[in-house]
Amino acid sequence: MCLYCYTMDDMKKVIMFVLPAVLLAGCSVKEKEMEVNVFQNTVASVYTGKVKRKMPEGEGTAVLENNAIAEGLFEKGTWISGTADNVPYSISFNDGLISGTYTGEVLEQLPSGSGTFTSDEFTFEGTWNSGVPNGPGTVTAQNFRISLPSETLEGSYTGAVDKGLAQGNGTFVYQDEEHEITMEGNFAGSMFDGVLTKTISYKDTEKSYPVYYQKGQEQDDAAAMIAYLEGMRNESYCLSESQLSFIRDHSALFEGTGTDKDLPKEYAAFNRDTFKETDTPALILIRNAAIRSVQRYKPYEGADTVTSLIVENNEGWYHLVFAYGVTKADRGDIVDICALPLCKSTLTAPEKDYPAVDAAGAVVFGG
Repeated sequence: MCLYCYTMDDMKKVIMFVLPAVLLAGCSVKEKEMEVNVFQNTVASVYTGKVKRKMPEGEGTAVLENNAIAEGLFEKGTWISGTADNVPYSISFNDGLISGTYTGEVLEQLPSGSGTFTSDEFTFEGTWNSGVPNGPGTVTAQNFRISLPSETLEGSYTGAVDKGLAQGNGTFVYQDEEHEITMEGNFAGSMFDGVLTKTISYKDTEKSYPVYYQKGQEQDDAAAMIAYLEGMRNESYCLSESQLSFIRDHSALFEGTGTDKDLPKEYAAFNRDTFKETDTPALILIRNAAIRSVQRYKPYEGADTVTSLIVENNEGWYHLVFAYGVTKADRGDIVDICALPLCKSTLTAPEKDYPAVDAAGAVVFGG
């Protein structure tokens, strides 16, 4: 007698009982063409992973058009969370919709966490929340808006952002009627804020100089100068505390409104032959100086622009390094210079050696 023999009818009953249980529990497929819902759009894909009722359900990977990849958790055919690799996505920017691709973290069907959006007009790399850039990151945008008290500028911006606003170090380029203007430096709330280098380009000429802003408003008084200097205390060519105090106490000189009479006697004269590098301020005034040479450069990566001038007057030649101050002077201008010298040197020329003074904290009046 066979205790474990089954008839064909018995086998059919077993299959009919087990098959629904398998379908309900789900199974896995490999590289099967299936439709999936990605970022609220139904798209075709080649899917590998868990399925249930012929839909992605559980962990899986969907390869979309152009080899974009949506990987992670699926529910009823909808991609819920995981990571994206060049998945098509659109974001709102400047009252419009920009289409591009997203690579990064996904949560609750939207970009959330760390990710990068890339398009021809706009790129953002940083923090996302519920499908929008919403935190610190870096951006490159062709149509970015910077706020000034009297107007809003539109141009290209590359730099740090926070919650969609320029925040931190960046570069903004825009056009006026004739010039291309580049502003490089610190931004806060999509406004110029702090020290920026302003470069004006016209045809084949280019002119750069530092400008100080507070909340989008350009500052050109002694208070701005002092704030600039204090912000540079630990940078190259920094001034000593006593030199900073001197500027605070004699702000008229550094605003261009003072005269020799505003100087205390101990500061009124500068003797190059006896001058030594010292923490004690020694002021030099150069009147009616003709600028013969201008060079603007950055002494190291990330530093503020330094301007070197060679100027000529009836006392000889002077070489001054401008690490601080706002100067728009250029070659050929006649200016007055007020400077706190740091050391003495010599400029070598074919016929003779010219006395020179290397100075930080120099201020140019006029030009």
